[in-house]
Amino acid sequence: MKVVVFGASGRVGSRVVAQLLAAGHEVTAVVHSRNPFTDQPKLRVESLDVHDGAKATEVISGSQAVLSCLSSWQSESKDVLTTAMKSLVPAMHNARVSRIVSLTGNAAFTPDDNPSFIQKANRAAMMKVAPKVLADGEQHMAVLRESGLDWTVLRSPVMNSLGKDAYRLSEKLSGATATINRQAVARALVDQLTDTKWIGKAPTIWRA
Repeated sequence: MKVVVFGASGRVGSRVVAQLLAAGHEVTAVVHSRNPFTDQPKLRVESLDVHDGAKATEVISGSQAVLSCLSSWQSESKDVLTTAMKSLVPAMHNARVSRIVSLTGNAAFTPDDNPSFIQKANRAAMMKVAPKVLADGEQHMAVLRESGLDWTVLRSPVMNSLGKDAYRLSEKLSGATATINRQAVARALVDQLTDTKWIGKAPTIWRA
């Protein structure tokens, strides 16, 4: 399968690229500026500003799926995910590519959620610490819900290098103290290329 990975140079994105290549996929790794990759068969690296819809269409054309590992945490505007989706959705339609899998935090809610008191408190705390990042996660999901694409958004708790790379997906929201290994998150993203169960949904990643 030909897969385009946005945010490919990040701590999750680089793991996604490695797993895709190990599985034999052809990968286009999209980076903003820094290229951390060595030359490898089946790997192409593209530098792209997500505002450039024409270049995005060019990069996506000929692929079968898009994986987004973008993050707003290190950006000044804190709106990277939403900005990217507003560019990528029309680019994907132009390129006739329908499958997209994106990643955001577990404090981002959807209209279908039924959060507990603790989960609401977790979101409230996040609103105080990083309101723009949280809003970006929720707004980018709203863009995807209206996109007409075969989308899935995986919502992750705090990521680290601890524990196993096993995971499970659930419609149930996880709590503020939940954590998961980044390798498990990368595996979950890659697995969505062949798993149709969660199309049109935003499950949370849990430790298995």
